[in-house]
Amino acid sequence: MDIKTTIKNHTPFFKSSVIITFVLMMPFVFAITMFFGDAPKWSFIVSNLLTTYFINTITLVISVSVLSMLIGFYAAYIIETMSFKGKRVLSLLLYLPLAIPAYVLSYIYVDTLSYSGRIYQLLIRLGLDFSGIVFSMPMAIWILSLSLFPYAYLSFKVYFKTRNTHHFDVARLLRIPFLKRITRIHIPLMLPTFMSALLFISFETINDYGVTKYLNIKTLTVGMFDSWFQMNDLTSSFYLALIYVGVLLIVSIIYWVIFKRSITDSTKSKTIPYLKKLTLKETILYTMPLWLICLLSLFIPMVELILNSVQSVNFASILSTGHALIQTVMMTFISSTVIIFFALILKNIQRLMHHKKGMSIFKLPLVGYAFPGVMVALIYHYFYIRLDQVLDPLYQMLFQKGLMISLSSVVLMIAYVYKYFAVGYKQISTTYDIIGTQHTFAAYTLKKSKFKTLVFIDIPMIKKGLFAGFILSFIDIIKELPMTLLLRPFNVQTLSTLIFTSINNEDISKASFASLLLIILSSVLIILLQSFGRKNNVS
Repeated sequence: MDIKTTIKNHTPFFKSSVIITFVLMMPFVFAITMFFGDAPKWSFIVSNLLTTYFINTITLVISVSVLSMLIGFYAAYIIETMSFKGKRVLSLLLYLPLAIPAYVLSYIYVDTLSYSGRIYQLLIRLGLDFSGIVFSMPMAIWILSLSLFPYAYLSFKVYFKTRNTHHFDVARLLRIPFLKRITRIHIPLMLPTFMSALLFISFETINDYGVTKYLNIKTLTVGMFDSWFQMNDLTSSFYLALIYVGVLLIVSIIYWVIFKRSITDSTKSKTIPYLKKLTLKETILYTMPLWLICLLSLFIPMVELILNSVQSVNFASILSTGHALIQTVMMTFISSTVIIFFALILKNIQRLMHHKKGMSIFKLPLVGYAFPGVMVALIYHYFYIRLDQVLDPLYQMLFQKGLMISLSSVVLMIAYVYKYFAVGYKQISTTYDIIGTQHTFAAYTLKKSKFKTLVFIDIPMIKKGLFAGFILSFIDIIKELPMTLLLRPFNVQTLSTLIFTSINNEDISKASFASLLLIILSSVLIILLQSFGRKNNVS
């Protein structure tokens, strides 16, 4: 059997990939028609708000990126290059802030630093007063940094764990100063890792809506939301989204140029990384900043949430929160499952098709992660509203009602799939790249069908990637706020929207109980993923 012919005629995967790409990308193609809509508030936005949006967004992105990268680099360096008591516990604790959404951190710190807050009362006794910076840019920077530093920590941790130690051993033997080793060896070799973490944190910062809205920081994302809802100008919101896309393209080009010229370590070395054994005094000195970060990003928020929940919880809040939890888990499970299924199909068409040139079109859904949730919600809402209007005569004839699609949870779950498709795809793609194609080709040679090969050969071999992709997608989706706020049906309440609406209604106890459930669920998944990774040697 000719392998090339088999792959070329791989029609089930090809047809499915075309349908998947069409479903996910068609709203963005149709969004071009928004150029021709009326934008009555655009001139007002340009003359009065656009400069503020730009300044605040750039300030926030640069500040959060620098602070998050510094914390993440220091944490990864201490954990992966030194040996000390409590290292395993500290390493796990540095992961767990991923389970706490930034918008939860924001209302916790605003509440506890307000005049009746617990920390405020303690600080007043010490002669300190931070109440003046509660609703400010520094507070937003600090909260987002506490929430996002684990992403930098994870990236740098993988780098230090898998690095080739040959260069560093030589530099150490030559007694090259520590600072020079960092600037001359570490930084050039870690540049791809550095840029990936930096881009990820930047996208997450721009995508934030909960923190900036709650602290009244006018950014591009908040501007898109306000243009749509407060000004009732969908087209102006789309124009702001286009500005973001333009900036994204420029940043992507810069990243591509830097990554293309970056230094890669091609030497092969099996030397075990040297771990400096710390004394008790050194352990306290080096790990004290990390324990302080854990205190601020994990312990204080959890204690505040537990105290607020215990003091004011009642049957009504338990009932409403339980209902929101069920709806959250159901929609998130379905969306994560669809992400994994779609990723399987698209990765297979890319790895098995003989002609690779036309396969780049099937990578278009991967760019969704770079777009703010407000932008994705805007485009999907516009497309499905127009689709419902076209299908309205059919709806009236069959069901005697309109807006069947746009007012359902289907649009929200499709938006989830598009936004977080890259998260699940990356895990599956990495696992597929490791195992190669020889087993798949062997099955085709033995006359096994495409479906049987996928189910009985491929899936058992990539189950680690499937599990990791599902868990990571699940964690991201349950924390998603802006898309859920904008696209959810009126009778749907998730944990994230329940938290946000409760905060706006000044119902701190209800928000705390819902936040506690969300964090516990995310923490369990993170710990499960980490234990699975250690068991299977997966980073």
